[in-house]
Amino acid sequence: MAKKSKTVSETIDLSRKKVKEFDIDTNIKVVYKTGKIIYGKEQVLKQVRQNTFKMLLISNNCSKEFENQLRYYISLIKEPVFIHRYKGSSWELGLAMGKPYMVSVIGINDFGDSDLKSLKTKAN
Repeated sequence: MAKKSKTVSETIDLSRKKVKEFDIDTNIKVVYKTGKIIYGKEQVLKQVRQNTFKMLLISNNCSKEFENQLRYYISLIKEPVFIHRYKGSSWELGLAMGKPYMVSVIGINDFGDSDLKSLKTKAN
């Protein structure tokens, strides 16, 4: 009897295939380069009253008073703004943007080429 020839898909080991993980740091850098953002407490508080943000990124060590103030302003506007708590400190959030200083909050007006919109669907 003749041997059956294996197809290409049968010879590839799919169990070793890498699963693409969502890397928020690279997406923050992409939205900084291609999108429209505002960072810093004072600037974000001024702009949140005008309802221009699609998402807010807050560092892990941001004060509760500031976060409560942001949530209060967001509750007053008509459209809710999604708030994502960044896993790292404000130093790490600044470094993710490529800045050599602390950034405690980032307000995103336009996502640009990044995939940060998918954070909304993962949270829901």
